[in-house]
Amino acid sequence: MRTARRVSQLLFFLLFLYLFFEAVYPYEVALPADLFLRASPLAAVASILASRAFVSTVVLGLVILALSIPLGRFFCGWICPLGTVLDATDRWFKRPRRKVGQRESTRLRSWKYALLVAILAGSFLSVQFAGYFDPISVITRAFTAVLLPLLTKVADTFVSLLGRVSFLENITFSAYNRLQEVGFPTQQPLVRGSFLILVLFLVILVLGKWSRRFWCRNLCPLGALLGFVGQHRLTHRTVSTACTDCGVCQLMCRMNAIEDGYRITRTSECIECMQCVDICPEGAISYRLGLPASSSHKGVDLDRRRVLGSLAGGTLAAAALSVGFVGRESSSSKLRPPGALVESEFLDRCVRCLECVRICSSTGACLQPALLERGVAGFWTPVADMRHGYCEYNCNLCGQVCPTGAITRLSVEDKQKVVMGTAYFDRSRCIPWYRNEDCLVCEEHCPIPEKAIRLEQRPVQLPSGETRLVKFPYVVEDLCIGCGICVTKCPVEGQPGIFVTTAREERFTARGEKVRKEEVPAYGR
Repeated sequence: MRTARRVSQLLFFLLFLYLFFEAVYPYEVALPADLFLRASPLAAVASILASRAFVSTVVLGLVILALSIPLGRFFCGWICPLGTVLDATDRWFKRPRRKVGQRESTRLRSWKYALLVAILAGSFLSVQFAGYFDPISVITRAFTAVLLPLLTKVADTFVSLLGRVSFLENITFSAYNRLQEVGFPTQQPLVRGSFLILVLFLVILVLGKWSRRFWCRNLCPLGALLGFVGQHRLTHRTVSTACTDCGVCQLMCRMNAIEDGYRITRTSECIECMQCVDICPEGAISYRLGLPASSSHKGVDLDRRRVLGSLAGGTLAAAALSVGFVGRESSSSKLRPPGALVESEFLDRCVRCLECVRICSSTGACLQPALLERGVAGFWTPVADMRHGYCEYNCNLCGQVCPTGAITRLSVEDKQKVVMGTAYFDRSRCIPWYRNEDCLVCEEHCPIPEKAIRLEQRPVQLPSGETRLVKFPYVVEDLCIGCGICVTKCPVEGQPGIFVTTAREERFTARGEKVRKEEVPAYGR
């Protein structure tokens, strides 16, 4: 069974990588790139609780949650890509040798249940914490912000070096072009705050120095959810009379789920890796289907005081975040993706996975994770940084890969009509306005067929007394959709001569109705 589990882990991890690299423009895939995110039961439950509505895109997560009732934490042991990474990296660390009967401490494992209770309490109060801790969001975020930029940098360096060798030049560039055809970035992706994401991901890996799967044992709220619903599962470990009490099964259990005496299993902790079956020298352990005897298993070990404490902590944190200060200037300059739900509903559903940032990096590359521009509650939610990139006029992919519907799925034609914001000129920076010289860059790049940026030619008298004809740009507000390409392409160094704000911004309700900012009384937080 150990081989079967490893094959399963490898196949699902390769599928995760395949889907990750398939999230590029043009987006033509048989399976959705956000399949693993949709399959997360924690993201499903948290988004439904927070939005108080049924979210159809996370049905797969609900199915896995339902399957966990009879099958336990099979997702953790056989499917979860973060669990696979931890199984691989745990081998790097040398831990103190333990003797048979010397069991590892279990005092931290109730933390994950406390974290789960706090997350659910926050979701019930419409404050979304799940995305910060959901293992699928964690690994997707780390791959988007850290691994992909690093891989691109390394590949570019190798191509640059090998391309200088005459007999390797053609082979190198041919191989690199092939890589880019199957989803490798064509330009260096850059993600704000990637260092923090790297540090947090490394912390999760390094925790393996203290015990195998430390994250899964003690901190993972998804594991806590699956362990709770599957504590009375139908697949259970049985020990026959051939057992000689050698204790190897407890010593080798990666989840520390075997109690002293070796016959009782903590079902809420067991991830059904079945390693105990393979290593038992007497062949006394097996997994069977059926109702387990009450003497052979134990469920969740979470006391009432910790539950109440977690509820209070989650409630207080949610209350504090819901009244957190949001800077008016910073929030109005960081636009949401086209198709984003009304802000309160957007924050309820977004699981901070950065899948939209990943796919946007293959087109206009305007989406970045927010830091504090949208308040603490909006940390790591996607915002558009128009100086770094722009919203491609013919692209609608951020809505296609959003696993929870925080960004509405729109056709390209409908997306082209959605107003993200409105552009305005800064006449103290714009070249024609402050230097009295022609500059046509913004007008030339404006993708609107009727041109939202137009030019008006007027004579200008210079300080020298000379008269010059200058083409002054202006914005036709009724046509501008705030795509930001004028900001990205503006040749002025530093602050551009044009900027985009959320003025005239259009959002969507959960029912798919398009609304203007001023039409929604409780628009923001």
